[in-house]
Amino acid sequence: MLTRDKLTDADWDVIRNTPHLVMLAVSGAGGSGLDEMLERKAGLLGIVEGMHSTLPLLREIAGSTEIMKAQDEIRTWVHGLPDSQRTPGEMQQRALASMGRALDAIAAQGSPDDLSGYVDFVLATATRVAKAAREGDIFGIGGKLVSQDESEFIGKLESLGRGKLG
Repeated sequence: MLTRDKLTDADWDVIRNTPHLVMLAVSGAGGSGLDEMLERKAGLLGIVEGMHSTLPLLREIAGSTEIMKAQDEIRTWVHGLPDSQRTPGEMQQRALASMGRALDAIAAQGSPDDLSGYVDFVLATATRVAKAAREGDIFGIGGKLVSQDESEFIGKLESLGRGKLG
């Protein structure tokens, strides 16, 4: 089983930060500011649930210190971007690229179970975020549980993850 101590600092950072970037990318895919807040809360709860995983890597990602480090690094990155690059598309591209690097690092150092568990964890987090708030509703009436943009992004994540699993 893969653990933090078997990884370089750079590999650990990308593995730890990817679920947070995915959360940001899904929550930014549409909806109101309130929707984004609800979705990010749901995403953080999903990451914290990694504490109950049988995989040591996921338990380490879910530690409070690691969550805070990931949040700080992502916040610093986002605030360093020019306004023109703070778009949902940019967030999605960054999350997909990070997911690819994380999966490569896990595949190189971990077992197939580590890789599969990580893919499932990230996809579950993304889905949880997407389902946390209805998109296009008015005072809770109408709208879609998962928007088209969220669904398409999660599909890209899933294709990337399943492609690495072989």
